[in-house]
Amino acid sequence: MKAEWLRRTGADHLIVVLTGWAVGAAPFRHLQGAADVLVLSDYRDLAGPCWPQGYAATDLVAWSFGVAAACHLPEPGGFRRKVAVCGSWSPCDDDLGIPRQIVRATAENLSARSLQQFARRAGCPVPGDADLQALGTELRAVMAREAGQVPTFDRIWLGAADRIFPLQNLRRAWQGWHEAVQELDCGHNPFVLWHDWSEVLG
Repeated sequence: MKAEWLRRTGADHLIVVLTGWAVGAAPFRHLQGAADVLVLSDYRDLAGPCWPQGYAATDLVAWSFGVAAACHLPEPGGFRRKVAVCGSWSPCDDDLGIPRQIVRATAENLSARSLQQFARRAGCPVPGDADLQALGTELRAVMAREAGQVPTFDRIWLGAADRIFPLQNLRRAWQGWHEAVQELDCGHNPFVLWHDWSEVLG
């Protein structure tokens, strides 16, 4: 995974964000708050940078494919609060995630144009220097990976108008988690609704 600091001021609170495919840290740059914020991306290999220790509290926010990546973290219980946003622990799945044929076709036909189409459906910008070959490899890696151990999420946000993960599939994926699940009137990117990290953490 790759790491990017959005905020690092020596605060006593850290938010670790596992972001979605292809979009990096852009969807979160407007969010306010006193906590340090570290964004992890690129799920070709789930090994790599981890977050620093020594914070009084560390929270996890996992979005889109980041939700599945969170299921492979070595110590999911080390977080004070864990939030899943518009994603599934089984991300490439005809019943519980994005239908596999859609993910496969996206990887096989990936181009600058199709990436922009994805960005419009996802409701967030894609960095202009996107590496198409790496993004295709990432999709294939996510498809090939077995589901990990699902951590106990404290809040699960779903978007009623999600155009990336079908809402019915996400509802099936999270059935039995009723007290934690809340549906929002938004698409795949609910961060546009929020102004502060405290809203995201619920």
